[in-house]
Amino acid sequence: MIAEQRCVVDLGPVQVAVITDVADVIRCLADFYPLRRNGEAQWAVEAHLGSPAAEMALTPWKVGYHADRGARRVVIQATNPRNLAATTRKAVREVLLDYCATHHYTMLHASAVVGDQNVIVVVGDEGSGKTTLALDGALGGGYRYLSNDHLILYRPQGALVATSLPTPIPIKIGTYLDFADLLGEPWENGGPDIDSFRNIPRQQCYGYDRCLFYTYRGIGHTSPLHAELAGLRVIVVLADYAPAHAPAADPTLVDDPVAALWPHVRFEWEFNSEVNTHYVPRAQRSRSVYARDSRERLTELGSRALVVRWRHHGRLAPLLNWLQRGPGGAR
Repeated sequence: MIAEQRCVVDLGPVQVAVITDVADVIRCLADFYPLRRNGEAQWAVEAHLGSPAAEMALTPWKVGYHADRGARRVVIQATNPRNLAATTRKAVREVLLDYCATHHYTMLHASAVVGDQNVIVVVGDEGSGKTTLALDGALGGGYRYLSNDHLILYRPQGALVATSLPTPIPIKIGTYLDFADLLGEPWENGGPDIDSFRNIPRQQCYGYDRCLFYTYRGIGHTSPLHAELAGLRVIVVLADYAPAHAPAADPTLVDDPVAALWPHVRFEWEFNSEVNTHYVPRAQRSRSVYARDSRERLTELGSRALVVRWRHHGRLAPLLNWLQRGPGGAR
């Protein structure tokens, strides 16, 4: 316990004041978000240790929460400091998602990195190399880590913007070993004994699903970023791994970007409360409205992006070299 403290979480276009008397809450927020001591905020989250009040809704971890949308205030109570901190972190990201919902967002299963001139978006199913390619760009390629697997596209004031939820970044053991010299200590170890994998052939390590978890801050980056796409060249990659023995192949252009990207729209973040608890009540879009908004965002993205399919070996350099050669149909 600490004396009650207030900090302001900077989410970019919206700020959240957090008031708490639990040290773990402040420490957890600092791992995920830029914090300020003072400043104006549009929302307030109060997090206190104690038994949830009877009128509160409960998370599966018995954390109580109550939100007043009119007052833009969320109150959270729990007897476990760790659960209190985790729920506060998620409530703060719900404020960001609420802001994006007012601007008709969609979310993709996609990683992304942003540089001075390019945004590279990597779309794919689990195991397609999204995190590996993003890490390659962010740790050694001069790019900033924009998204791991929760890429948000929203449209304020007529400009398409890309951002992401500040969530833990799961790095599978094979990918971790590829970048171990550039990564510090993980935020959380998901179970693997790292040393036990070091003498296993690297190709075999890629088959294990065990992960180490990092934060954006833990890899030296800031989240959330909000990248206006209008001033950048956008490359969208529908990715999959090539067999280790297969020669590198150039990307191929996609004829219908919206159809190709549609299977990767994340409906569960809008409609599955087991995946995404709505700590902040908001006007709920129907599935048809969310689908309409998603199609509009994908159409906007496809109209200004170079969209390709690419079977890769875990490094961005071949893609960047291909772009420098001037691929046909580049926009």
